[in-house]
Amino acid sequence: MSVTRLATPHQAITLGPTLVPPGTAHHARVARVALGDVVELLDLDGTVGIGRLSRWEGSACWVEVDRVERERGEPSAPLVLGLAVLHTKAFDWAVEKATELGATAVVPVISSLVQGGRHSARGERWRRIAAAAVAQCGRSRAPAVGEPQRLPEFIAAARGVRLVADPASAPAGEIRVGSGGITILVGPEGGFIDEESAAIRAAGFTGLSLGPRALRAETAAVAALMLAQILAGWVR
Repeated sequence: MSVTRLATPHQAITLGPTLVPPGTAHHARVARVALGDVVELLDLDGTVGIGRLSRWEGSACWVEVDRVERERGEPSAPLVLGLAVLHTKAFDWAVEKATELGATAVVPVISSLVQGGRHSARGERWRRIAAAAVAQCGRSRAPAVGEPQRLPEFIAAARGVRLVADPASAPAGEIRVGSGGITILVGPEGGFIDEESAAIRAAGFTGLSLGPRALRAETAAVAALMLAQILAGWVR
């Protein structure tokens, strides 16, 4: 049975009746949710309320929440994706899929071969895409989508197990992850220049092979997120 999920950002979700505002309730109307049907409320901050649509009040609706779950679908430690900004809608797609795969943060990275400009203006759109993807996949928290960072800033701030997508690397083995989690870096279509590659390795990043085929940057990001979680034992 499919369940309609309604995102109510930053709204407190507790047991009992919860008023869903008109803008969000509209999605229930579009989905033709009937009285008594199961719905889920997501505050996008880690809480999910499961209940039933109890009544309509004008354009708003009431949901009787009978169960609350926290941190559903979230990784056991931070999972950060640093992806070189792509000037096409491919970056939109990567944000959506990174959200579905459990990334806790997506950082747009500016490196030497990144094309275009005014990337900061796209941030709000990326955050909306991430929020919508949370509702689609049923996890409980939206990843933080930060402002674009220059590559040196990103690698200096990286924590935990640090991996960089690198087709020249040997196949990776099991990785041991502590409280710092996993940071993954994926470059632009043209890759990183030599000076950048040297700085990335000096910052403690280990190469992560994604197989024998050349991948587009957005595909590499998805593959790296999944492979890293498998190697960490997070996906079984």
